[in-house]
Amino acid sequence: MDSPYIGRIFGIRVQLHWTFVMLLLFGLVLLATSPELIYLFVVVVLLFVCVFIHELAHSITAKRNGINIKKIVLLPLGGASVMDTDDIAPELEYRISVVGPLMSIFLGLVFGVIVVYMPAGILKQLVQFLFLINILLGAFNLIPGFPLDGGRVFRSYLQRKRSYLRATQITVKASNVVVVLLIVGTIVYAAALTGYSLFEKEFIVFWDVLIAMYLYGGAKAEMQNAYMKEYTSDLHVKDVMSSNYVVVDRNATMEQLYRIMMRERTHIIIVKNGNNVRLVTKLSPQGPFGKPPSTNALEASVPLPYIDWGAKLSKALEVMAVENVGLLAVKKRGKFVGIVLGQHLEYVIALRMAKKGEERKRGAAKRTK
Repeated sequence: MDSPYIGRIFGIRVQLHWTFVMLLLFGLVLLATSPELIYLFVVVVLLFVCVFIHELAHSITAKRNGINIKKIVLLPLGGASVMDTDDIAPELEYRISVVGPLMSIFLGLVFGVIVVYMPAGILKQLVQFLFLINILLGAFNLIPGFPLDGGRVFRSYLQRKRSYLRATQITVKASNVVVVLLIVGTIVYAAALTGYSLFEKEFIVFWDVLIAMYLYGGAKAEMQNAYMKEYTSDLHVKDVMSSNYVVVDRNATMEQLYRIMMRERTHIIIVKNGNNVRLVTKLSPQGPFGKPPSTNALEASVPLPYIDWGAKLSKALEVMAVENVGLLAVKKRGKFVGIVLGQHLEYVIALRMAKKGEERKRGAAKRTK
């Protein structure tokens, strides 16, 4: 499920993760049922602003160093700047990763100084919250575990004397230790609490377990991505490019599309519209919102993101994830030369990783003899 789009800043697409959307909706429900709880909604909005500034610091630093930023996705506990990570140097990854938490801590300290000189009142309480949330946001994201900024900082430090794969493996192990400590710690903490109901204690444990699951899932995904990069570094889009498609005229009718599809035995129908490549996909007996159905191939098609045929396989998967598609057009020197399918890529990568794994086991067995 793609995250809702909320706008652009400095040319960067900004989206809200569904967990943040749920938090905002929860705040609105509370506001509608209990207007006196408006401060809770204000807290959610302030949390959004703090996370946004934190993530913007990452993106601006990356852009200043020539890294292309695809989008920013905001979560309640931080965010994700989706960027081109091909061949990014460890030193640069360190600078990009550490600047977000440092920005949050800096903002926290600024609000801490301000609050000292403020008179008592609701405004002072809000500034105190800004102090606390920014300090916590910065400190939490410096924990050495994926997918937090601290995990990337730790990995980039390890890469000074280790390979990318080995540094990732060590950081993932540290991430798993953090997950265990978080779960055990929150259970012990909840059990030791006095003056709280069982429901309140269960809520604390439930929330921290959700955070632990988020950390565990992020670390697992990072490890899989590291293996993929390691074992497929010599494979490129041109090695897995498919020609199982048919190109049709932009004015082809639905009847012609049907005949072509049956004759060519493929459902992948490409339409060229100038330099743009489009995929016929919006085939329906009835058009959207009660409009008439598409009458030709161009009307029934959508723009297809593309990738250069010399790009690495990991880059193709990255583009698919960012664009939320399962198929890319492949171009060579600006000309359309084929397609690459996400499902096919996954099969190729899985088999290649299995092959490399078997080779490593055979090599280890020979060394022990």
